[in-house]
Amino acid sequence: MITTQSIAWIGGSLLVFFLIVFVYVIQIKIKKWNEEKISPLPLEGFLSISSYVSALAGLTIMFTGILETYTFSPRNSLIASLLLSVSSGLPMWTVVKGLLKEVEKGELKEIVPGQF
Repeated sequence: MITTQSIAWIGGSLLVFFLIVFVYVIQIKIKKWNEEKISPLPLEGFLSISSYVSALAGLTIMFTGILETYTFSPRNSLIASLLLSVSSGLPMWTVVKGLLKEVEKGELKEIVPGQF
């Protein structure tokens, strides 16, 4: 039988792997923008959506395992984990999309520590 700690580690591993894939896709989009002036938008390509949704699924699995470790019921753990991953995942999607819009318009400014 798989322990709840193993479930949490599997979910965390999935989360890290698919976030690396998502960051790689974004990096390629920005590289194409710099070299060939190909727009980084739309963000809604198959690879970007599937990697991001898979990362959210990994986050859900990880939180479910963690909450079950603290003796929450599996159903309540899954519901709470889904709420946590959706409530943190959707705003981050809009942040990344907004960042790519700024890159496309050329409005992205360098952040220098200590200067506002």
